Amino acid sequence: MSDNYTETVDVSRGITITFEPQLRIISISGNEEDEVFHGSIHWHESHDEIITVREGKLKVTLGSVIKTCTAETGDAFIPRGVPHALESFRGVPCVFTERTNPTNFDTKEIFFRNAVALPGGFSGSSVFQVMQVFYYGDMFPVFLIHAKWLEKAFVTVLGGYIAPLLGYRVKYETLKKA
Repeated sequence: MSDNYTETVDVSRGITITFEPQLRIISISGNEEDEVFHGSIHWHESHDEIITVREGKLKVTLGSVIKTCTAETGDAFIPRGVPHALESFRGVPCVFTERTNPTNFDTKEIFFRNAVALPGGFSGSSVFQVMQVFYYGDMFPVFLIHAKWLEKAFVTVLGGYIAPLLGYRVKYETLKKA
């Protein structure tokens, strides 16, 4: 496997993601000085997500419902099209997996790999770069006034058309390894 497709990558201080076939394992060390994992509110058009907490606890927002998931609570099923967010707890170690339905949905790994490859992460990159990662990863932000057509148009125009015109390129368009 080439260096571009390493099995485990650092997301931020104290957070790693390990890629297994059709499964992403997110590990949060939980040290006080480490980052908190935060997946802002978003939705997906083409896949459902299944979150399984193996260790620790994870806050899952699904629509207007917020719950704390643990190994004992079972899977959190997130249907496509439903706004959701994930957040770890500061100082609490956590390991959770993320898988998709359909199970052969490689776009999810492309999203994570491109997100980690952004120089400076989401907060240190231009909106065009971030929307380009969203465009390739079947991810749409939720606006204050939630309108799927507008959120999808925003990602498609900024990430699919304007970003390439400005010279931005994602690192991974496919998982095909040369």
